[in-house]
Amino acid sequence: MRLVVLLCGLFFLTPFALAEEVEVADEELPEVIYMPLTPQFTVNLLGDNHYLRTTIQLELANNETKDSIEANDPAIRHKLIVLLSNNQVEDISSSSGKMELQDRAVKALNKTLKKYTKKEGVDAVFFTEFVSQ
Repeated sequence: MRLVVLLCGLFFLTPFALAEEVEVADEELPEVIYMPLTPQFTVNLLGDNHYLRTTIQLELANNETKDSIEANDPAIRHKLIVLLSNNQVEDISSSSGKMELQDRAVKALNKTLKKYTKKEGVDAVFFTEFVSQ
């Protein structure tokens, strides 16, 4: 008897579960555009004999922003090098320090883009490799 009730329950609930999956699949998710900045960054940090090596990927608002970054690569890389090298190793060793650095990088990159292209478009900065010593 329990088996019959279980099978009936599955039979009647399955269409509702599938309907929810279809509704979620029908919703169009915005396209996420990631752009790796190559080569990786290696900078001297403030203080005695400390350095940072990091690989950075950007999350961008659109392909136009990607084109703008590629066109202004020297200015973008310079801004990041200055930003990264202006830190003490202690300031960027914690999770909160890295998150603060991410926020500052987004603001600095958008300011640089605005200067050269009159538009912003960097949504996030991700450190996909981060070694400080």
